[in-house]
Amino acid sequence: MVIVNKVKLFTSPARLDDGVFESTFYEHYPRVYAVLFRLVGDPYEADDLAAETFWRLWERPPHQDENLGGWLYRVATHMGYNALRSKRRRARYEEEAGKDALDHGSLPDPADTVEQADARRRVRDVLRKMPLRDVQILVLRHSGFSYKEIADAVGVAATSVGALLSRAEDRFEALYQQGEKDASKR
Repeated sequence: MVIVNKVKLFTSPARLDDGVFESTFYEHYPRVYAVLFRLVGDPYEADDLAAETFWRLWERPPHQDENLGGWLYRVATHMGYNALRSKRRRARYEEEAGKDALDHGSLPDPADTVEQADARRRVRDVLRKMPLRDVQILVLRHSGFSYKEIADAVGVAATSVGALLSRAEDRFEALYQQGEKDASKR
């Protein structure tokens, strides 16, 4: 670092030494933060951006003799503008997504959501009451496994999977219907 007319000029080594970085940080942080706060309007985001500005100074100091304060403010300003652009883009994307959801009716109906959750709960309750092998066969088959893959996973002959699956489906249906009857009696 060279001082000319009380202006710090920085000659670019691979990194700043700790003392120069620390004194630069204490000297410039309040003003860098203030610039960023005026730009983004959020104290936490301004603090994050100021920290990122000084991180960039630490990782990639300027390559030529340059007014270090000016370099810091330029980097901070660019980062602040990038943050604002990013915030605007995110808001626009979220707004467009919300409009698309409303236009295309893709918002789930709360009643359907409750019914689906209730049906899932009932299916899980029925599966808990069934023998483990029946549950394994049903889950594997409804996950797209072939009879041979089911037979290998459960440890039965491939030729018996069809009959085992049919019996498991019948047990499931009977227990599910029993749950509906019990629920209607309440």
